[in-house]
Amino acid sequence: MGLHRGSLLMGSIAATNTIQSTNASNRKKQSVEIVQVPADLSLAFATGAVVPRSLHQWRGFSAEHVVTGTQPYSFQRSGETQYLALHDMILDDGEIAIDGMATNYTRDWRRSVSFIPKGRSAQGWVTPASRKNAFTALYFEPALISEELERRYTVTNPAPFLFVRPPPLQAALTRLETLLLAPNVDEMLAESVCLVAALEVFGIQSDPVGVGLSERHLKLVDAFVADHLADGISVSDLAVLCGLSRFHFTRAFKTATGTTPYAYVTTKRIDRARELLAESGLGIEHISGRVGFPTSAQFRRAFRARVGCSALEYRRLRRRIR
Repeated sequence: MGLHRGSLLMGSIAATNTIQSTNASNRKKQSVEIVQVPADLSLAFATGAVVPRSLHQWRGFSAEHVVTGTQPYSFQRSGETQYLALHDMILDDGEIAIDGMATNYTRDWRRSVSFIPKGRSAQGWVTPASRKNAFTALYFEPALISEELERRYTVTNPAPFLFVRPPPLQAALTRLETLLLAPNVDEMLAESVCLVAALEVFGIQSDPVGVGLSERHLKLVDAFVADHLADGISVSDLAVLCGLSRFHFTRAFKTATGTTPYAYVTTKRIDRARELLAESGLGIEHISGRVGFPTSAQFRRAFRARVGCSALEYRRLRRRIR
């Protein structure tokens, strides 16, 4: 079933790579510029301990979830990217200073959000309380945001803020935290969540959405997803088909279809899996790979959430009906 309107979203830029592909008329992946944004936050523990840090990257975004534990440490950021963080920490003592702002001595950082724009360095130290302490940080490149928003929002960066609890940003960053903690990160969903968080920071979620995608663009997306169902499909892949930025594509897609790109692609994957379960003898592991899920566990969860039963139960039911 195709797409129809109303039917079923430490440093500067380190490198730019290009994924080579063929013409969109053949429904192949077009060239997508991958802009990598490393973390610009350094941590130094008093005991000399080293905390594991794993940075996940998408076009123009990087994110990490860091468990800091209870060891005292100092921190510093250079101010070369936009920095957005969700904290889950309580301090026995500590302070943070941002250029141009008074030193902050807040100790309860639980589920609070902080934003430090590019060009503002920050430094401080903390003595964490005896509990599990962690934070999720999102780094992004402001030039990319301005470019993707077609320069309509190239006003001065939003002012920095510390330890606030705005529900939309809490929700977006909590979702990102959950994704980063998963054994296998859902790349398309993570990219979508990063976009939502950036939009919230710039205060443009309420901007008029405008018109949706044309029927021609919807058909291009539909065909591309069908052809690349087993591949890792990103929002960038779909946006470039339509000649739009990821921001505008995501919103135009939802206006035209009533759903997000991520939900649409996942539905198509599950629909194909249902066909394979009913018509083939392929195992669950094989089917999950054929429809683009990185692990069978991820496939099983998604299948049950959308179908209401396990993949094996569905196969048994279909075979009884036949």
